[in-house]
Amino acid sequence: MARTALVIDRYLLREVILSWLVVTLVVWIILLSNKLVRYLGKAIAGEVPGQEVFALLGLSSVGFLVMLLPLSLYLAIILALGRLYKDSEITALSACGVGTGRLYRPLLSLAVVAAILLSWLSLVIAPATAMLRHQIENRAEQSTDLSLLTPGRFQEVQNGKLVIYAEQLSEDRKRITNLFMDTIQQGQSGLLTAEHAHTELDAEKTGRILVMEDGHRYQGFPGDEDFRILRFARYGVALPSAAVDVAVLARDAKPTKGLWKSKDLRDRAELHWRISAPVAILVLTLLAVPVSRTTPRQGKYGKMFIAVLIFVIYYNLLGAARFWLESGVIWPQLGLWWVHGLMVLCAAALLIWGDPQRVTNKRITTNSKAASP
Repeated sequence: MARTALVIDRYLLREVILSWLVVTLVVWIILLSNKLVRYLGKAIAGEVPGQEVFALLGLSSVGFLVMLLPLSLYLAIILALGRLYKDSEITALSACGVGTGRLYRPLLSLAVVAAILLSWLSLVIAPATAMLRHQIENRAEQSTDLSLLTPGRFQEVQNGKLVIYAEQLSEDRKRITNLFMDTIQQGQSGLLTAEHAHTELDAEKTGRILVMEDGHRYQGFPGDEDFRILRFARYGVALPSAAVDVAVLARDAKPTKGLWKSKDLRDRAELHWRISAPVAILVLTLLAVPVSRTTPRQGKYGKMFIAVLIFVIYYNLLGAARFWLESGVIWPQLGLWWVHGLMVLCAAALLIWGDPQRVTNKRITTNSKAASP
């Protein structure tokens, strides 16, 4: 008997894990493709260095997994069990005494392992990768590295403090030919042109200087008495530091330990949101079994629309609860737990309402009453 139970567990796990891997891979590739298009657009616009595109994409993929794994396991269970219902294998298992409760044993074991992995990703790895991603993006916004320039285009850097046009850029992207730059220094706007330019470290080697050769500096406005044109053989402009203050990073980059100690409602909401991922994978596993019940005529995709609708409602409720928590509408102690509890109650209701044995007994009772005189 124990050997038969082990065979059933392995069979169910194999069906679910194969579907889980396929669903996760397909959706993950779709999300990464969309993100890649966005980063390539930023690279073309000079907002991020081209060589950092795939690094940013890899760092973003961790956040996608945290969001994707609960959904993909939920859909995988529904697809796997839907196929078993379609082929009447669940009916055969039920005839052998394998009920709905018995199906939960291998599925919840898999969900617990997935929840442990997801807890590590959501609470430790995702914030660390988010911090690295924000550092790269902030450094790109603050820096005037020549690698960000696109020849033949006017580009704003330093939040509009510099406008640079480079006619040509060397292959190693270290030297500029025919440079035009509009800069604001000490509250005054000035125009600079140079035949050649490159960057160097300053004397303390803590910052960089844009060194221009054989150019002109225009001060003031044409027609004004103080308008001047200065010719120079070599002129340097200090570039602002590209250092990134970690304190100004987004809340998703804050370490979980810091969120735990914080009393700020937005930090508490972020903490509850991170905890929601591993909890959701358990709740969705409880929901997937009753939702997957179909008849052979419905096919394995018979309940897919309802399944997706339940997932959308679940995550919209989590998003709304997070906003209410940030706004102080609900108690911080309550957090997002009430949403998970509500969905567990829904799973219990679906289990009782759609229990095959209960439906069979109801039909027998109805037929008996109809047959009695």
